[in-house]
Amino acid sequence: MRESSWKASDDIPLSEFMRMLGAVFVLVFVLLFGEILFRWLIEPANTLLPLQLIEAWLWTHLSNIFWPGSAELVAHETGPMTQVNLLHPTFYSGIVPLYVSDECTGLHELFFLAMMMLLTPSFDIKTKLKHLGIASIIVFILNLIRLVVLYPLAVSGCEGMNGGTFGCESPLFEFHNFVLEYGSLIVLVIGWTIWFNITGARNDVRNFWKRLPQFNGITCNPSLDDLNSNTVRATGVYFSIGMLILSVISYFSKALGDTSSVDECANIISASCTRIVTEYEDSLGVSIRLFLISLVIFSLSWLRPKLTWQNEEE
Repeated sequence: MRESSWKASDDIPLSEFMRMLGAVFVLVFVLLFGEILFRWLIEPANTLLPLQLIEAWLWTHLSNIFWPGSAELVAHETGPMTQVNLLHPTFYSGIVPLYVSDECTGLHELFFLAMMMLLTPSFDIKTKLKHLGIASIIVFILNLIRLVVLYPLAVSGCEGMNGGTFGCESPLFEFHNFVLEYGSLIVLVIGWTIWFNITGARNDVRNFWKRLPQFNGITCNPSLDDLNSNTVRATGVYFSIGMLILSVISYFSKALGDTSSVDECANIISASCTRIVTEYEDSLGVSIRLFLISLVIFSLSWLRPKLTWQNEEE
């Protein structure tokens, strides 16, 4: 019988294997939790209104640069200027109204990519934030390209005999749905893989797995002695405190303000009452989410959690 070259010393101890397996499950759980958290954060309409306004404005102007008269920016039924109407004589009624929602801003994709990069055990946080800043620009540009190409896709579906028929712009929605369901994830995984290989993160991850058995837990340093000398920490603390105050003021100004129209619509079923109640609940929801986000930023800036290892020099 052929002698095996595998040695017992090459086997991974069960305790180390379980620790590695646990680390993988933790990473997967954090990614899933982050996805659920983001969905909850954008549940109220126009949660990301500043980004929505910017995206809608840029989309309209870029579309009109490439195809003059192809788009117009109008107010959505919720109030803000976040509706882009695509215009062409071959469209059904000559118009395809599209709403720039929270999901259209590209922040969902950037949030997921940020989670993947931050959870990758390589580099320090400052380097990761620098890389993430570059990635955010790339994601923003790709998202704008995705929006701009919707117009020629809609026009292509309404050519010839299909012109003026209801639903002829279906290629637009087919592409949009594909990007939402699969395309964004494919691009993000490819982007993360490129980042992982060209930045040398692979070596750091390999060293992390070797070092994992010496993981000793997470420690916090709540001392504020170096607050003024640590620019990043000071910015996080002061910014979060300001946002906490702003969110509390915003919440109570709406909750304690004039709610007579909301009260009158409490037991009435109609389109106008549904809109009034929804807008009121969304405004409170945005304030609550802003408060919780600010609280998390403040906690991280104040406590400064850090991974500790056995035999680590103090």
